[in-house]
Amino acid sequence: MLKATDQLQILQSSIYAHPALYDILKLCATLEPTCYVAAGAIRNVLWSDLHGHCEPLTEIDVIYYDEFETGQHQKQHIESILKHALPQYTWDVVNQAQVHTWYKTESGQSILPLGSVSHALSLWPETATAIAVRWIDDHHLGVIAPFGLDDLINLKLRWNTRLVSHTVFKQRINQKHFLQRWPKLQEVEPYPSNQFVSDHEMIISMSESP
Repeated sequence: MLKATDQLQILQSSIYAHPALYDILKLCATLEPTCYVAAGAIRNVLWSDLHGHCEPLTEIDVIYYDEFETGQHQKQHIESILKHALPQYTWDVVNQAQVHTWYKTESGQSILPLGSVSHALSLWPETATAIAVRWIDDHHLGVIAPFGLDDLINLKLRWNTRLVSHTVFKQRINQKHFLQRWPKLQEVEPYPSNQFVSDHEMIISMSESP
């Protein structure tokens, strides 16, 4: 297994090899509150790089955490800025502090309020999807990855048992055509306890930027 620092450098190299993604990260860094680019925008770029092909960015997930926000005004304001600046993408902006007000489990149950971006990511269906990145400056990126980067970098499809069922996990694999798009992916067993690798933001430092 690669060291965490080596994994971060692989992620950084992949991001910097894609100017479109880098520009998206820089745009999101201008927003308030602190916004992260997450899920498929990060996962798909790296998996495509590891397969030797380039898959265009289409839908961009942007997440933030603001427990004091009421209504949708701030979310809509952020979406408006993003759509105006880069209209070629489909933007999905979510305040993770509000997820409990609308999310329902398969049995129709509500969930408890989420406490942070990291807490939200820790419930996402696949460990390799639970990644969020933000641009700090030309020499630093911030990364939140509750389960680490090992599954993302080693092309592992691992069900995260903390919220969704195995049925939902399998449905996502089929609906998103994971194995067709990235045939080197391997489905592996879930972690025995799903304990976090990190609850904190990791910082990538680099000497050069694109």
